[in-house]
Amino acid sequence: MSDLILISVKEKYVKEMLFGRKTIELRKSAPKASAGDTLIIYTTQPKKAITAIAIVKQIIKCEPEQMWQKYHEKLGIDKIGFDEYYKNHKKAIGIEMSEVIALNEEILLSAIKLIHPEFTPPQTFKYLNKFTALRDFKHLIT
Repeated sequence: MSDLILISVKEKYVKEMLFGRKTIELRKSAPKASAGDTLIIYTTQPKKAITAIAIVKQIIKCEPEQMWQKYHEKLGIDKIGFDEYYKNHKKAIGIEMSEVIALNEEILLSAIKLIHPEFTPPQTFKYLNKFTALRDFKHLIT
């Protein structure tokens, strides 16, 4: 059974994902994820909403320079931004995604907070229980 993993992503990168130009999301730490898991994509300010979902294809772990050399066309970032992001880091993590799909209706942070007032978007990852998440948010998307 696949897991649900909530990740926060800047709006410009979510757009690149939806256009198919960014198929690898970069991170500094690896999520506990496997091929087939579902990514719930939270778009950060100014949107502040869950806007898309994707399927984890694989988790890539390597040195930053190897990540750039092998996958730069799939990262949706330029070399300057990439180098700045991984400055002083020896390990690069890539979440390769397939089937990135925009939701028909975005789920605004304000709507989520009506159900879970303490909810805060993750800095890196948040793991969700599939059954609880579906039960809690079903009425927001129907």
